[in-house]
Amino acid sequence: MDALSVLRSLRLLAVGIVAALSIGGTTGAQVPGTTPTVQQGSLRCGLDATEAEYTTTDDHGPRIAFDTVLCRTVAVALLGQRARFTVRRFPDDLGAVAALRAGEIDLIPTLSADLSHSTDPTIALTTPVLHDAVTLLVPSSTALATDLEGKKICFLSETETEVALQDWGRAQKVGYVPFPFQEEGEMEAAFVTGNCAAMAGDATRLGGVRASLGVHAAGYRVLPESLRDDPLAMAVAGKNTTLLRVAQWTLETLLLAEQNGITAANASKFPPGQNASADRLLGRTGEISQPLGLRETWALDVITATGNYGELYDHTLGTGCAMAIPRGANALCGAGGAMCPLPLK
Repeated sequence: MDALSVLRSLRLLAVGIVAALSIGGTTGAQVPGTTPTVQQGSLRCGLDATEAEYTTTDDHGPRIAFDTVLCRTVAVALLGQRARFTVRRFPDDLGAVAALRAGEIDLIPTLSADLSHSTDPTIALTTPVLHDAVTLLVPSSTALATDLEGKKICFLSETETEVALQDWGRAQKVGYVPFPFQEEGEMEAAFVTGNCAAMAGDATRLGGVRASLGVHAAGYRVLPESLRDDPLAMAVAGKNTTLLRVAQWTLETLLLAEQNGITAANASKFPPGQNASADRLLGRTGEISQPLGLRETWALDVITATGNYGELYDHTLGTGCAMAIPRGANALCGAGGAMCPLPLK
């Protein structure tokens, strides 16, 4: 077995270990309007662990760490700090959606917010929780995507990545040399041996490739440039409006916490009376608990358990882990991104 195959095997093993995690300790909480399983004190999440070798129906890479923490976050919002949750891996988004429709899971933490899903009456989506994007993995010495004029860019053929790359090349007038592959393993091997100057794909997939390179990962980076946005949202069954509202406001809480400088470390001791939004968010006024039918401390519990959105992103996808995906559109609006929390009023 070559080194690249060994690294991929280790990555799949790590994915399996993380996906088997759950948090123990029931709360006995009752959340009217949710599924019987949630009312019994456990949230069931479905994680898309697709690998390009087995399917080309979904261009995103696995988001196991991000999805697992996000699942825990929603569980804590619903059920408290000691909430239980379980995660089940699916080989593609089709399997996850089928399980959601069948009532086998309660939540898909990240699902493509595309036309087919957003118009499907059997499921309901939050606003984007993660802006994935078609971009490029390049050697660290490459500064910009436009530096690839006349150079080979490898990609999986007959995918949306190929379409996005073609559109970008025409729009930016970059005359790159197309280098298509049918198998991801062969494409990765061609890239790491220098047979192509860049690899195109969704940032989540490219970040996973970078992480699999181990000690050599520092020699490569995912470019911050987006060739095409490819957002992901949390998904619930179409009639589960209570869970949809809680999931949406869990996301808003994570974003508002970052916007107001509230972190996992300082949430419980954040000074009162200095910031009206912070006081509302931390349950000091009861304004965000009553409309959702949750306890007053639910948002505080969420932030204490997993941190704000920036902390969650950094530890599972960003510079705090080996994937090192630039935040880009996942930064707050005030920092040039597209993550704009709703106001607390």
